[in-house]
Amino acid sequence: WLPIIKSWRLNERMYGDLTGLSKKMVAQRHGDEQFKAWRRGFKVRPPKVSSFSINYPGNDLRYEKYVKDLRWSVSESIIRSIEHGRPELHKKLPKTESLKDCMDRTIPFFTHQIVPEAINEG
Repeated sequence: WLPIIKSWRLNERMYGDLTGLSKKMVAQRHGDEQFKAWRRGFKVRPPKVSSFSINYPGNDLRYEKYVKDLRWSVSESIIRSIEHGRPELHKKLPKTESLKDCMDRTIPFFTHQIVPEAINEG
């Protein structure tokens, strides 16, 4: 059996404000060239998702409970505290990612956590 590893670092790419839109819809709204730049560009990020969007991972309680390896976001915490009228702490989760950002997040996790665990367990 293969072990199941749960980590936000293994999530798919965060497409920001494009999350939930079809490829066709993105191309129609923003043009083919921009669509290709976002999709294939190594350092090009799509537009950021709003902190209050249902697509922002910071609005998913699983991240609040289980993510231990991210810094706290002062600005997100202040915005949420004002919005909800009570003190809240929020992690600094990505609002958009380039392919490079995905590599920067996943490769170290793979090399420092998954590979050593696989070697130790044989």
